[in-house]
Amino acid sequence: MGKHSGDRAYLLARDQTESERLEKQHFFFMALLRNQIIQKSIPRDNLVSIADIGTGTGIWLQEVAKVLPSPQLDLQGFDISDAQFPPRHRLRVSENSEIGLHVQDARKEFPPEHHGRYDLVHIRLLTAGMKAEDYKHVVKNVRSLLKLNGYVQWEELDTTAFCTDKVPEPAVITKIRKTAMNGLMHMKMSYMAPSQVFQELRSHQFQNVQRKAYSTRGLGYLHDVAVNWAVGVIRALIPPTMIVTGEAKDMPEAKAKVEELVIGYQEHCMTALPLVNLYIVIGQL
Repeated sequence: MGKHSGDRAYLLARDQTESERLEKQHFFFMALLRNQIIQKSIPRDNLVSIADIGTGTGIWLQEVAKVLPSPQLDLQGFDISDAQFPPRHRLRVSENSEIGLHVQDARKEFPPEHHGRYDLVHIRLLTAGMKAEDYKHVVKNVRSLLKLNGYVQWEELDTTAFCTDKVPEPAVITKIRKTAMNGLMHMKMSYMAPSQVFQELRSHQFQNVQRKAYSTRGLGYLHDVAVNWAVGVIRALIPPTMIVTGEAKDMPEAKAKVEELVIGYQEHCMTALPLVNLYIVIGQL
C-alpha cells in the first residue's frame, strides 16, 4: 500500500483503472482547452517554478515540461496519496532534473521549503476529495506557496457535467446528476466547486480573479471522447456515491445499478452531445 496523508473524504478509487482514466481525462481536457495547458492570461516567460496540487499520475506536470523546456524548470507535484505516482523514468525532465512528487494534504500547511517558491500553482478537480469547508484552507496554503505576483490556475467541474444538448432532460440524466449531487451534499462537499473557488480566491485577497468556462457545446468532433469520458466518470463516481447515500448496500449492487444507467446514458447520447463544462479560475497574488 502507498503512503497517504489522512484523507477524510474521497469518493474515487486509486487503482490502475482510475490512473488510466485520469490520463485519458487530461487529454480530453486539453482538447476542450484548445491545448492551452497554461491559460494565455498567465505570462509564460517568468514561469520557472511550478507546483501541481492533486497531481495524481503527474500527467499535467509531464506535459508542462514539454511546453516549457528549460534547464532551470522546477516542477513539483503534491497529492494526498502516492498510490498513483508514476514510475520514476516518466518523471525525467532533462538529464539533470526530474519532476518531484510529494505526499501532502493540501488542507494542511506545506513544509517551509515550499513557501514562497512557486510562480504558478495548478490545481485540478479536488471536488471529489474535499468538503466544502476545506476550500478556504487549501486557498490559504496556496497563498503560502506562491511568490509575490505568482498565479494560481484552478480547474473544476460541477454537476452539469452529465447534461447533454437535448431537452427536456431524460430520466437517466436526471438520475445520474441527482445521485452525484446527493452524494456530494451527504458528505458536505461542494456541488458548485467553480463558484466556491472563485469566491475563496477573492476573499483571500487574490488579484485579477477571473473564471472562464470551456464547453463541448458546438464541438461535435469531441462527441465520442466526451461520451467515453462521462461514462468513465459515472463508473468511477456513482457507485461509491450510491453506497454513501444508502442507494446500494455494497459495491457489487452499486456497480450493477450504475451499468443500467450507463446503458441508458449511452443510448441517449447516440443522438445527443454531452455538455461538459470545465471551469478555470485564475488569480494572482
